[in-house]
Amino acid sequence: MKTKSFYTVKEILLMGIMSALGMMAKPIFSPVFNALTDFIRRPGGSVTAGVSMMFIVFTAAYIHKKGAGALMGLCQALVSLSTGIGAAAGLPVVFTYTLPGVAIDLVLLSPLYKKDLKLCMMAAGACGVLAGAGATNILFFHLNFVSFILFYIFGILSGALGGYIAWSIYKRIGEYV
Repeated sequence: MKTKSFYTVKEILLMGIMSALGMMAKPIFSPVFNALTDFIRRPGGSVTAGVSMMFIVFTAAYIHKKGAGALMGLCQALVSLSTGIGAAAGLPVVFTYTLPGVAIDLVLLSPLYKKDLKLCMMAAGACGVLAGAGATNILFFHLNFVSFILFYIFGILSGALGGYIAWSIYKRIGEYV
């Protein structure tokens, strides 16, 4: 009996490559975003995460199958652990990187996907950053209330912007990938 795989080889390769690209983009953009957030003495990781989420949102929206975002988050966690990018915390990054992928999956698999793809992808990016920032804050930062709110506002804006950029790319090249 021949069984059919849930993901095609093309989809698995695309998820792996885009996950790695998302992780490799973090060290490039991190100094810029940290310079913006350092003057208010707040962590810049939630802003940088929007860049990383952009890759997950684009690919999960393109593939549009259950678990694609979570699998990409897990892939990013493994890349993080193996390369040391963002893995100063060690094994908990598996949780803090996979949870945003789950959040992205939940948004992209909602009915909003068919109604308004742009809004759905922006919400997916925002929810992904929000989930990752929440997990990071609970596990590591323990920010006070004002810092907590600023951390999330920056994260939501960054994630929504990443989702918008992902939508723009999807609209232009999605059919060619």
